[in-house]
Amino acid sequence: MMRHSLRILLPLVVLLVGSASGGIADETGPESFAGKLLVADKSMLDPRFAQTVIYLVRHDEKGAFGLIVNKPLVKIPLADLLRQLDVEGTETQAELELYFGGPVQGELGFVLHSRDFAAAKATATVQGGYAVSDVRQVLRAISEQKGPEKALFAVGYAGWAAKQLDAELERGDWSVVDADEDLVFDLPVSEKWSAALDRRSLKL
Repeated sequence: MMRHSLRILLPLVVLLVGSASGGIADETGPESFAGKLLVADKSMLDPRFAQTVIYLVRHDEKGAFGLIVNKPLVKIPLADLLRQLDVEGTETQAELELYFGGPVQGELGFVLHSRDFAAAKATATVQGGYAVSDVRQVLRAISEQKGPEKALFAVGYAGWAAKQLDAELERGDWSVVDADEDLVFDLPVSEKWSAALDRRSLKL
């Protein structure tokens, strides 16, 4: 079963987040929550988003884009992935965990990571937060022990049309909290949502 899942998911994770290398930070406005975390309210009934924590990569007048950080999918041997990406000469026993980033365009892969890593023309920083980079660049850097200290690999994303997220926020579907490394990268997946609920402090 794991090998079957590996063959299905590998083609998804090699793509870049659209045109992210253009600089996401420049596209946010004064009311933007880019770089924050969306926390699903207890009343959220949509099974795709129930008890989710979403890192908002983009939020502006055109809409919003984010990655769910607490829904793991499968673990993949890093060496197998590197070979399929033609990154040669690397032997590692490490595994890479893939997350369900959201229900939109599951054929796209994303790497959300700490800002201690950047690849020329392949990294976009998020206002007040972390960064998104080309998957191949990040994996090659990891194989050379030069990668980001923290990273989360996701397939698919959560997306909202213009003003759609704002309406959901007003309705109380989501709360907004500051992002930090514990909530995004470090806490056990089973604890992220409850921990994020406990940190609700930003009044909308």
